[in-house]
Parts: sequence; structure tokens; C-alpha cells
Amino acid sequence: MKSLIFIFFSVFMGFQAFSQEILLNEEPSISALMEKFIDWNAEKDYVDGWRIQVINTDDRLQMERTLSSFKSRFPYVAHVNWEQVSPYYKVKAGSFSSKIKAQALLAEVREYFPSAITV
Repeated sequence: MKSLIFIFFSVFMGFQAFSQEILLNEEPSISALMEKFIDWNAEKDYVDGWRIQVINTDDRLQMERTLSSFKSRFPYVAHVNWEQVSPYYKVKAGSFSSKIKAQALLAEVREYFPSAITV
């Protein structure tokens, strides 16, 4: 709040705002650990989690029918998509932080898609 008042008066009163330099002393071990953390996260292009694989088939038409059927039966499930890992087509749904959360939906999904698994 004080900085906003200072900026306000600096602009309207014709004063120049002066910047302050802050010196931060950090333990070398903390700096090294932060560098490792940054490097590790820069290399990682995924997020740990769980999804439900509804079907794995080599028949594209069957995959499309399953995708459509899943979306109509479970419209509240987010992130429903398909991918091709030649020669197979996979329909995956949801994004869960733990396997237990994925298993809760899997129980419902298996009523209509018995081959569904968590991945």
C-alpha cells in the first residue's frame, strides 16, 4: 500500500521513483538444489497422474464408436481423447492425481466398457 502511494505521488508531483537494490545471501547448498530442481523440471514434459484407458483396438471405426459412446454416457468427464500408437487406437479419459480417484470412476466406466483400465 505504501509503495502505491509513493508511486502515485511520484507521478503526480513530478518526483522520480528511486529503486532499491536488495542483497540476498543464500547458502550454496540451497542454490545448488534449486538449480537441480529447475533443470529436472525443464527436462520433464509430463505430469504424474492417472487416466482411464477405455479401449485399445486396431479398428479405427470401433475406436470412434467407443469415443462417441463414452462422451454421451459420461459428459462430465474432462479430457476425453484418443491417440494412435501404431497400429493401435487408444481412448483415454480423465486426469487424476491419484490411482484411488481414477479407480472410483473406473468402477462406473466398467459397467459399459468392461475392458477399461487405469493407466
